[in-house]
Amino acid sequence: MKPSLTVTWQSYDSITPDTPGFNLEDFGDTDNIDVNWSAYLAQYPAEWHAHLEAIRQSIVDNEVWAGGDWHQYSPNGVPVLSDGHFMTCSWRSWGGMLATIWNSELGQRFTYMDFYMEGRLPPRPER
Repeated sequence: MKPSLTVTWQSYDSITPDTPGFNLEDFGDTDNIDVNWSAYLAQYPAEWHAHLEAIRQSIVDNEVWAGGDWHQYSPNGVPVLSDGHFMTCSWRSWGGMLATIWNSELGQRFTYMDFYMEGRLPPRPER
């Protein structure tokens, strides 16, 4: 059995072309997917699902409710997995990922624009 993946959070600027591992954003075609997590996950090859699930779980556990600008400018905005892979996103793709996660967790109908940038964040619903 594979060891479970853990996620730490680093700054966007700490990820350089020399950073070992792959940017998981590059493996999916998620531009039009912001409905639910299963639809989002289906856009990725199955071999990356455990990585994406670890990122999703970290976002849920840490209650990350933040825009794409936070993701890129925060000192702790980029999820980095224990095997070295990471996820750096455009503001749009970050917004789409968060929309799918929170739609599935909260039964809402957010779109990528809701999480595109901090100034557009909807009020956080009660869980």
